Amino acid sequence: MDITQEKIKRFLDYKMKKQPKVAIVIATCDQEKLLVDCLKSLKKTIYNNYKIFFVDDTGKNIGKKIKKEFEVDLITTKGYSGQSKVWNAGIKKALKWGFDYVLLLDDDTEILDKNWLSELIEVGESDKDIGILGCKLIYPNGDIQHLGGYIRGWKITKELNDRKNVFEVDHVMGCFMLIKREVINKVGLVDEIYNPYLLEETDYCVRAKKQGFKIVSVPYVRIIHKKGKTINEQPNAKRLFVRFKNDVIFSRRHFRLKDKLFRIFVYLPLVAIFRKRKDEDELKFKNFVLRREFLINLALLVGAFFYVWCRRLK
Repeated sequence: MDITQEKIKRFLDYKMKKQPKVAIVIATCDQEKLLVDCLKSLKKTIYNNYKIFFVDDTGKNIGKKIKKEFEVDLITTKGYSGQSKVWNAGIKKALKWGFDYVLLLDDDTEILDKNWLSELIEVGESDKDIGILGCKLIYPNGDIQHLGGYIRGWKITKELNDRKNVFEVDHVMGCFMLIKREVINKVGLVDEIYNPYLLEETDYCVRAKKQGFKIVSVPYVRIIHKKGKTINEQPNAKRLFVRFKNDVIFSRRHFRLKDKLFRIFVYLPLVAIFRKRKDEDELKFKNFVLRREFLINLALLVGAFFYVWCRRLK
């Protein structure tokens, strides 16, 4: 080894020690092919100080196979535990490793840019008040899916207008959510009351903001998200019941009285009766069509409301 190479090695070693430790938590319920695609895409990452914690929630014990093929730290659950439970299982294991950041990453995502993690960490380290970071989520065809969102009155909105610079939001999607260790120290783990899925990440962002942390979106970092691959395999009635249950819990917990009353007793019944023509459509009547099963959906909403009420879920 000549002097130049030795100097380069010392410099790289120094930079690695200075890089914050990032724990990447990935779980899968029943999407092995998507998981493998996600893990393969992570290999292009140019960042020295990260570790992948894989939560095998399939109940089929595919973890040994994944661990053999990829360099991951394995956590095995009983199977079909629910989103917040598998996230928490991964976070708890990663805490023992001693991370500075933890990234919650869904198995139906794909990394596009090799510098994605470095760019996110640079933003996170630029402001001590930044607690949670998201990015630009796109569909496989390249269309924008999500850039973060806002909570305005009774509405939980999402940003779909493209941006160039980092901007502040109220929440980001849980399929890609980078969280500082300080947030977990103050806020704690993800609330499992929202199990099996939906609104747990929004709740976490709101709780972090109440503790004084900023939530930001970094739009020049792009990730493909094959949205809904797992959830869409669930029966429609089950999906709607979970949505109504969690929406009622979230509304009761975080909205002002008039806004929670409007969302629970006006907005959610409209959701039961109508659906948007496209997911990206605005909340306007011209963008809605009548659901054929709206009477069943209204019954599900009533059932979800009394489920939350009788169990005193808060």
